[in-house]
Amino acid sequence: MLIVVRPGGALFTPAILLPLCSALCFGFYQLVTRLLSGIDSPTTSNFLTGILNSLVMTALVPFFWSTPTWLHGLFMIGLGTCGMLGHMLLTQAFRHAAPAMLAPFSYGQILFAGMYGYLIFDHTPDSFGVIGITVICLSGLAVAWGQRKR
Repeated sequence: MLIVVRPGGALFTPAILLPLCSALCFGFYQLVTRLLSGIDSPTTSNFLTGILNSLVMTALVPFFWSTPTWLHGLFMIGLGTCGMLGHMLLTQAFRHAAPAMLAPFSYGQILFAGMYGYLIFDHTPDSFGVIGITVICLSGLAVAWGQRKR
């Protein structure tokens, strides 16, 4: 991660803490989902996650609200549906496999982010970014490979 962020470089701004915090939250999310997958059904877990997220987002509404258009409303419904299905599938996956075995699938997000960055924003990562992304993905695959041998 430090190769991508380059502490002391131009990219190291307070805004860089957002993706770091996001990665930390996603890691906790996966661990909690794994813990709950053995206790609750995927439907219950999905419902509780939705309630918690709704409460947090409702607290932010007074500061950021703008009335959505019908098109935005359709996008939000689609996003919510995809998120719900994704969480249900993730919960089912954690019932059958350890997080280290599922982690390599999460690295697909890095590849898709790079692809969308190029297609939508015409941005290509520099050599340090490519090296950092490669190190992150290979490290995760090595951990998964080590777990598989056990």
